[in-house]
Amino acid sequence: MQPTEQIKASLKREYLLHSNAMAFYQKVLGEFEQKYQLTTHTFLKRFEAGEMGDDTDYFDWYAFAGLLDDWRKTQSAIRSVIQ
Repeated sequence: MQPTEQIKASLKREYLLHSNAMAFYQKVLGEFEQKYQLTTHTFLKRFEAGEMGDDTDYFDWYAFAGLLDDWRKTQSAIRSVIQ
C-alpha cells in the first residue's frame, strides 16, 4: 500500500518540524562544545566513562545529544517514506 498524497504532505510537514528541532539541538550542542572546548563525541565518551563529573550542564549536554540522535533517526525514517 502506497501512502496517499495527504499522508505524504503531513509527513513533509513533520520532516520540516524535525529539521527545525534538529537545528536548535545542533546550536545548543555547539554552544556546549565552545564553552567546554570538547566535541560532543568526545564529551559523550568521557561522560559515559564517568570522567566528567556531575555538573548540570553535562547532563543537559548529554540529553540534548540524545534528543538530536533520536530526531535524526525519526527524520531518516520519514525521509524514506516521502521520497
